[in-house]
Amino acid sequence: MPSDAALAVSLATLALWASPAQAAQAAANPASEAPLAEIVVEGQHEGPRMWTVHRGDHVLWILGTVTPLPKKMVWQPQAVREVLAQSQEVVPAWPTYGIGANPFTALRVFIQWRRMQKPPDRLPLKETLPPALYARVAALEAKYDPHDSRLEQLRPMLAAERLMTRVLDASGLALHNEVQATVLNLAREQGVHIRQDKLKIDDPVDVLKDVGATPLSAEIACLDAVVTRLETDLGPMQARARAWALGDVAALRQLPHPDDRTACIVAVSTSDRVRSLIERAQNDWLLVVEDSLARNRGTLAVQSMDRLLGEHGALATLKARGYDVEGP
Repeated sequence: MPSDAALAVSLATLALWASPAQAAQAAANPASEAPLAEIVVEGQHEGPRMWTVHRGDHVLWILGTVTPLPKKMVWQPQAVREVLAQSQEVVPAWPTYGIGANPFTALRVFIQWRRMQKPPDRLPLKETLPPALYARVAALEAKYDPHDSRLEQLRPMLAAERLMTRVLDASGLALHNEVQATVLNLAREQGVHIRQDKLKIDDPVDVLKDVGATPLSAEIACLDAVVTRLETDLGPMQARARAWALGDVAALRQLPHPDDRTACIVAVSTSDRVRSLIERAQNDWLLVVEDSLARNRGTLAVQSMDRLLGEHGALATLKARGYDVEGP
């Protein structure tokens, strides 16, 4: 049975990794020509210092994260404990997804989710993809996960997500955001309210149908973008993971970050319903943190570095709206 966040697998997860713009930048970076075989960052690390956003005597602390992170990293969150002692609320990076409590709706979502796993034409991946792209997929699979027989049975969009996860795992990287999970667990231990807004999906079956109706050409473009990213950007991804663990924000600013307009987001955004869902998920965080900052003397928020940094990032937006922003 898919969880409430199952939709995020096909909508949000690939959005982190399939940026053609970043792949082009990485291809021009000499470091990307010889990606590291494995990243090892052992021992305890605090990660980067937090940003602070002030409005009068109210303060918002923002912990920036990156994905993926080193699998063997042990995060030391003492600074987070100290901030939580001064906070009344914690704001996670993304809302949860809710489909309601109707068991019949849940059953229909499950059936539709199972149905959309396989390509509509039921052909294996080898017969679905252009030969040149399939050869690149097969080369990555042979190098990083030669015993995976499941990939061949998936539609291109979901094959992209599975291939990405397998390659990152073999490279010593973890896709799951353990940093945010740790922050939320610490907040519960210290009795700090977690403002986990739920993005209500009123028509989840129709949303999944829309995603399932993604044109094959768009799905292939999505997979192509993910393969290009894995071929050219693995080294910079490892460098970002290492820089985060060591608290090196200067390096994080210099390394390229994914933008929001990716081949995979474009692929699944063929309907107004799905586009609206993605936009709501992306925009809600800034609205929530501004509201929390206005209400609370202290708030801790978590957000990915790629959404924080840059001239159009959340930090620049908050500064443009008149907040005092300080940070590493």
